[in-house]
Amino acid sequence: MVNTVLVVDDSKENVDGLRSILDNEYKVMVALGGEKALEIMEKHKPDMVLLDVYMPGLNGMDVLERMRDNPALENIPVIFITGASDSYNEKRGLMLGAVDYISKPYDADVVAIKVRNHLANKNNRDNLERLVEIRTQALSDSHKAVILGMSLLAEGRDGGTGAHIQRMQKYTEILAKYINKKHPQMLSESEMKKTVLYAPLHDIGKVCISDSILLKPGKLTQEEYETIKYHTVFGTKVLRETQHLLTMGNSTLRVAMEICEGHHEKYDGSGYPNGLAGEDIPISARIVALADIYDALTSAREYKPAFSHKASFDIIVNGDGRTLPQHFAPEVMDAFLACVDDFEDYMLKARELL
Repeated sequence: MVNTVLVVDDSKENVDGLRSILDNEYKVMVALGGEKALEIMEKHKPDMVLLDVYMPGLNGMDVLERMRDNPALENIPVIFITGASDSYNEKRGLMLGAVDYISKPYDADVVAIKVRNHLANKNNRDNLERLVEIRTQALSDSHKAVILGMSLLAEGRDGGTGAHIQRMQKYTEILAKYINKKHPQMLSESEMKKTVLYAPLHDIGKVCISDSILLKPGKLTQEEYETIKYHTVFGTKVLRETQHLLTMGNSTLRVAMEICEGHHEKYDGSGYPNGLAGEDIPISARIVALADIYDALTSAREYKPAFSHKASFDIIVNGDGRTLPQHFAPEVMDAFLACVDDFEDYMLKARELL
């Protein structure tokens, strides 16, 4: 690939001189002034800019400052070419981010060598960044595949097919995006993405519950129900041990553990396993709790039919004795009310695929 070099100078003679040095090796573009140079950079994103310092209107320093304030242009290497020989201008230009300085009258070979060397550095850096992006994406894809596999393993224990975790993850995403936008101090962009990513792991602990309890067709005894509750604890233990093996104790799976252990906690303190209340429950778990309940209500089970959206909405908002509105965090309930049409739309689309 041929690199593009933009030459910026208010003198056509100087521009033509530099073009003659570079034309054989690069695609050369020219701008007779700072304003025009910025227009060309915005449109064509050259690989390097040779920039005169002293120009009418926007001078070279002004152009470089604007480039560094523009994310699309800030990483383009700049070599200053000027008749100025004072160390102040040279130092200022380098402090602003210029990669080199060439003083007039210049040696054509020196110009060619400096341009070639700095473009080689840029190309190497760009190639390294692309390689890092490819490897990072591969790691991310592997990470997501492991999460999906673990989630399907857990859901398959009680006859699930993966549809539940897909739906529940979508409901989590709807709530989390709204809360991130409305309360970014409560749920940052990064935490929002982790909440959505790890939501499918909420029931991973079911792999530790015996079939005689998990697959029991009739009503559970109180003792069996207490055992079922421990899937939150078992799942968190599995994730904690997994984290230690994979990350040597880093907090990579922190949000996953918060969701797994806390998605059955209730805002009024009546949930399990720890009876947490209010903001003691991690925001990720507060969000998943409502997403999980909505999908449970709108899905068919051996012991109940799938409720309509309206019936499920009424149960969450008004309560039915077993599920009560005070079980849900106010900010999560607000998000549900604001996004209720999105919930219904996705639920109906998911049913069409069954």
